[in-house]
Amino acid sequence: MTPPVRATALALGTAVREAARAAADRAIPYDTKIPLRVRDVTAPWLAGALGVPGDAIDAVRILGQDSGTAARARIAVSSDAGLPATLFLKLMPRNYLQHVLMNVFRLGVREVLAYRALGESPPVRVPHCHLAEMDPRRGRCVLILEDLSATAEFRTVVDSVTRAEAEAVADALADLHVAFWNSRRFTGDLRGLAHRSAAEIRVGDLVRRRFLAGIDGHCADLIPESIQQQCRIFYRRSAEIDAFWAAQPQTLIHGDPHLGNLFFTDGRPGFLDWQVATAGPGIRDLAYFATVSVRPELLREIEHALVERYSARLAEAGVEADSERMWTLYRAALTEPFLAAVCTAEAGERMQPRDISRVGVQRAVAAVRTHDSFALLADLITDTADPPPNILE
Repeated sequence: MTPPVRATALALGTAVREAARAAADRAIPYDTKIPLRVRDVTAPWLAGALGVPGDAIDAVRILGQDSGTAARARIAVSSDAGLPATLFLKLMPRNYLQHVLMNVFRLGVREVLAYRALGESPPVRVPHCHLAEMDPRRGRCVLILEDLSATAEFRTVVDSVTRAEAEAVADALADLHVAFWNSRRFTGDLRGLAHRSAAEIRVGDLVRRRFLAGIDGHCADLIPESIQQQCRIFYRRSAEIDAFWAAQPQTLIHGDPHLGNLFFTDGRPGFLDWQVATAGPGIRDLAYFATVSVRPELLREIEHALVERYSARLAEAGVEADSERMWTLYRAALTEPFLAAVCTAEAGERMQPRDISRVGVQRAVAAVRTHDSFALLADLITDTADPPPNILE
């Protein structure tokens, strides 16, 4: 069996295994402490999960729910145990294919690990986490979070932050990254955020090849042919790209900090949806946020200053950070939000509404064109010594 065929077989085997596990999990309603559906979050279950007396919660009522890469719901809680009157839940997706996707890429597991890592005194604003649990055997996860609907401001990628808000997010990201900079925990309790299995990597390569080899979705008209050609580096040289970023200082990164995954209270930013949290170079978070969340005209004016501000905040906390090197890495990292935006658009409206996808792709294209980011990335990975072979090529 040739290396490409072996890699494909490994990836498909993983997908089939997780598809079977998701099917079994949905068919077998017992032998787990984690509910599958929002309707299964009863007063007795919630009392046990939160560690309060069984009769302390009188009733649980669903206020609203939806489902995407996870099922989400707001619930009202009638209780004499001092619990909040409303809570926010995240559970397994209702859609079977989304359930399989969550299993393959460990999205629920990553979010549970991220909230556990952030702890009771997180370095950035996040919803207070009342419960973060998973059942590794069945693959189920559940989060019970603070309900921010009455106190926070939410936006989408169609909107834009102001300069002051962008600076506040850059500061918050620096604070997050300082707290986990080159942490030994990535070889301990947070190994699940630092490690990807060979099968997981191969599935990612296949997904990138599927979406980037022939871009023909509703955003294809926004992407020049030259960039469509350049972006194939993501699957042609994926192992080299991974090796390059792995050689940079590692920290806990959110991985998907676009404006739709942020909230603001009194101008102070907070972060939602940690499903793709991982260990990686912090500058990738800043590049991702800035590209997708700041209108391009404003970003071109402020992005160099943002990188300098981010670097200075790291340095103030004792982290060695050369601003010019950070600027180079920032320009190369602009390819990451491009990858996310294009793959999201190619997946269709089951991932994001069309208007949001188009804005994301427009902003990502503007960024990589301005900085010739794909050419820079190619130069950087070529200079990486002894990269591992890409077995898909």
